[in-house]
Amino acid sequence: MQRRYFEHVYTEICVAVGHRISRYDLWLLLWESGGDPDELTHPQASYFVEHNLSAILTEEGKSLGSRERRRLERRILRFDPHHPTPEEWLLKTFDNAGKVA
Repeated sequence: MQRRYFEHVYTEICVAVGHRISRYDLWLLLWESGGDPDELTHPQASYFVEHNLSAILTEEGKSLGSRERRRLERRILRFDPHHPTPEEWLLKTFDNAGKVA
């Protein structure tokens, strides 16, 4: 279940910078900051945001304004992997034919 937190961090950063970043580079950076991307916890994500978020942004050649940066940090830290994302909710609600399950 915790891999969902890594996927959320990845998606939020991609949206903030406006393009897909290297999933592998993010995985390595999270690992180097003491987190386990496959079992990412909120404290590990918080440490990453405080200490290494700038590194991935720099690696991508992006700099976010202070307001955009705070928004990205909030979106990463407010995620609760125990609740389904809107995408997961829709996938569960509708089958492939578009009918309500």
